[in-house]
Amino acid sequence: MYKVIWSDDAESDYYNTLVFWTKHNKSNSYSIKLIANVERKINYLIQNPNAGIATNFHNTYKVPILKYFSLYYRLSEQTIEIIAFWDNRRNPENLEL
Repeated sequence: MYKVIWSDDAESDYYNTLVFWTKHNKSNSYSIKLIANVERKINYLIQNPNAGIATNFHNTYKVPILKYFSLYYRLSEQTIEIIAFWDNRRNPENLEL
């Protein structure tokens, strides 16, 4: 079974996104929905680590989360490293992996 680890940047971006939407909506409903979707995708990746979409970055895959977000991850022997939590509305040229 694969172990999942988050990079500091990915974890920070994810947290900041949750905080933003909670404040913006004055409710945590969307953040809870986002958390549930992220957890569901991660659990799916643990069982199917190659299920992500290959990217132009070496050994890097992405999976969509809801409509506006993606998780970028890399695989090693028994590890899924989440390297970015990305808002797809941002300029993709700014994505540094």
